[in-house]
Amino acid sequence: MTGGAMNRLVPFFREAFATPLAGVLSLLACALTGVLAMGAFKWLVLTAVWPWQAAGACKDLAGFCWPFLIEKTRFILFGTYPYALHYRPALVCLILCVFAVVTCRHLVAAAPLLSARQLAASWIAVIVASFVLMGGGIFGLEPVDPVRWNGLPILLILSIVAVALAFPLGVFLSLARVQSSYPLLARFAAAYVEIARGVPMLTVLFVGIFVLPLMLPEGVGISPVLATLVALVFFHAAYFAEDVRGGLLGLPKGQDEAAKSLGMTYWQSTRLVVLPQALRRSLPSLVNSIIGAYKDTSLVVVVGIHDLTATARMSFGDPAWRDNAVEAYALVAIWFFVSCAFLSGIGRTLHRNTVS
Repeated sequence: MTGGAMNRLVPFFREAFATPLAGVLSLLACALTGVLAMGAFKWLVLTAVWPWQAAGACKDLAGFCWPFLIEKTRFILFGTYPYALHYRPALVCLILCVFAVVTCRHLVAAAPLLSARQLAASWIAVIVASFVLMGGGIFGLEPVDPVRWNGLPILLILSIVAVALAFPLGVFLSLARVQSSYPLLARFAAAYVEIARGVPMLTVLFVGIFVLPLMLPEGVGISPVLATLVALVFFHAAYFAEDVRGGLLGLPKGQDEAAKSLGMTYWQSTRLVVLPQALRRSLPSLVNSIIGAYKDTSLVVVVGIHDLTATARMSFGDPAWRDNAVEAYALVAIWFFVSCAFLSGIGRTLHRNTVS
């Protein structure tokens, strides 16, 4: 073991066994982790049915059925999207994941390679390219009805675009609510936030799917995906607004007064002095809201949009694989665990960088 690894492990063990109670709890946690790890190893390896074995063997053994994933992984990921065109949703997933990782690394980097405007322009191009690839109909791409947009691509599109649009709207609502120059605007923002936070998300989704199309002019239609996206944006904006408002109210009034004493306008002091500090204070709650918004996107299944969890359920609806629900949901659980752990790690890094 290298010296660097030893330097990291020694403080860890000192904290884990700092007191007798801490030592007992640490040992119990290690024992529980070992039992779970051995159970998982037995299920995934020792008693598993391997890909080269016959699928019928899955009924005789209690382990993981790898033949199920070999046959159904593409369906779980892309659902009813035309099989011959799976390269398009696969490319969309790759682009969105890569840009999401690049953006997160950009946020924690000491010297970012792209400016905020360049990053925003890149995301606009990525989102437009994602819709073009999924929908087709131009550039010689075969058109695909939005009803057949299923699985991982729809999860990523709805969650990423909803968060990207809801966050600036939430910042605007929080600024409108805390300012005192326009009382009517502050009351409107407060009413919007309280109503949005007091209504279940499922209600908002139903409004977006069934009510929003009725409010459009005659002859103008909106796809279920776009209607759901609008509903998610306005719903999550209220939660982001409260997170940012907490950071704004936690700032000393002297910060704003000092900016005004330097001759800054309201927008200059907000953009350069107040808002950056408020966002730093709001980081833990903002990261929590982002992760929650990402996971809550799975609720769109109730309005007929088949995200990753819905396609997983559809995959074991096949009579030949009806006993393999655990394998299907295990794949979904691993995806959500890895992605949410990554977001949580980025949040911790950001918080550590801002307080250091």
